Amino acid sequence: MLIRQVRPLDAATGEVPEHPVDLRLRDGVLAESAPGLRPVGGEEVLDGDGVLAIPGLWDQHIHSGQLAQAHARLDTSGASGVGVILEQVRAELAGRRDWAVDPHRALIGFGHRLVDFAVQPTVPALDEVTGTVPAVLIGGDAHHAWMNSAALQALGVPPRDGIVAEEEWFALAPRLPELPGVAEAIATGAAMLQRQALQRGVVGLTDMEWGRPWESWPHRGPRMRIRTAVYPAELANAPGPTGMALDERGLVRMGPLKVIVDGALGSHSAYTRDTYTDGHGYAGRGVLSVGPEALEDVLRRARAQGLTAAVHAIGDAAAQIALAAIRAVGIPARIEHAQMLTDEDIAVMAELGVVASVQPAHLLDDRDATETIWPGHGDRAFRLRDLLTAGVPLALGSDAPVAPLDPWLAMAAAVHRSADERPGWHPAQQLQPREALAASTDGIPALRVGGPGDVVLLEEDPFTEVPLGPGGVMVESAAREAAQRLRETDVLATVVAGRLESQR
Repeated sequence: MLIRQVRPLDAATGEVPEHPVDLRLRDGVLAESAPGLRPVGGEEVLDGDGVLAIPGLWDQHIHSGQLAQAHARLDTSGASGVGVILEQVRAELAGRRDWAVDPHRALIGFGHRLVDFAVQPTVPALDEVTGTVPAVLIGGDAHHAWMNSAALQALGVPPRDGIVAEEEWFALAPRLPELPGVAEAIATGAAMLQRQALQRGVVGLTDMEWGRPWESWPHRGPRMRIRTAVYPAELANAPGPTGMALDERGLVRMGPLKVIVDGALGSHSAYTRDTYTDGHGYAGRGVLSVGPEALEDVLRRARAQGLTAAVHAIGDAAAQIALAAIRAVGIPARIEHAQMLTDEDIAVMAELGVVASVQPAHLLDDRDATETIWPGHGDRAFRLRDLLTAGVPLALGSDAPVAPLDPWLAMAAAVHRSADERPGWHPAQQLQPREALAASTDGIPALRVGGPGDVVLLEEDPFTEVPLGPGGVMVESAAREAAQRLRETDVLATVVAGRLESQR
């Protein structure tokens, strides 16, 4: 494929050539970059007309099965309490009757946050409005589910009055396709998520789905690069080491071992050094799902199989435990979320070369919760600038469907750190737009010969440097404008491994 007349941006330096060049892609890599290249051998030609070209974008943390169901889910995000959700469920079931939807199809919801509730959800309350229709309402951080008796029984879960959370829920999540209608929704949604991601310039995903995603992806007609994780329960079944090709084109590859050490702030389960409270009587330090010895053991087994590690640690105490285990085992690793960190944690990450896999859009949701639940410690949250300054590699993502699979939203959140009229939250931690871009391209800062043949064309350049004000902090109005430009970025074309996969 020949891409003509584009201006490649170097995210590391911010440099753009004065005059457009042509890019020749061959065998999935960038083979030539020069002005005036001529088509050879009948290769496909894409005219850029002088637009900006950047390396393909990656979302480094999604859950494909959960995201593939999103189009068919009840949206419970923003619900202020149990009663509000029950009314949503009642209305959804009534609407199904009006539209003659299969009355036995499971009702799956997603989005609510326990931190917003004064009263906790119960199984009897959900039973009262759902009857025999299996219902699973998943929390917005994906760390718990509110299920009714019909769903519990269908999945062989003992009766209970409250939610299913953390490890117990993670074991059930990949079994949702056993419920009526869910498998069909996933099949439709998998094609939708690829199309929508490509339209946003995303060429690759790291899939942290539970179960065996390495078996599913080769049969989904992959149009983009996919790395599939494995969890400890399936470690013995992993098909090979990290990087092993799993399909004929080499688009689907084995990813890391994923270990979840703690929970999430919104479910009161992020494991922290200091006690936190939610204002409704809860006080604690969260949940430690995997202890130090068990973590070291599973990391050693993963290393023996040639796998890298992706260790979920949201709380700073969980990060401390994760980093100690990574050091002891000597495994190449990432900290997933890296949401709450001390200076010591950041120094250790830099020393060990541990990647910070962060989802900046989470800070838009967790800003108020952090200041309420963890008062006085908000400066330890989402320390993007401190991580970058310390030399810790950054890899941005979404944790979709917890946040939208949208790298432009993630970059905008990293740049401005606000979702409303308020100034940026702890603005000293803001990134410049091109720094956010560099953290979104899988370590590929520029389109260079020999690199992946993954190219995204943009009509405008949204990566202009934001001026600094007093104290070296970005000028608030300029940071807000820069974030807005990122959110409004128009992707003209997305090329994956030398193949045009999306064009406006």
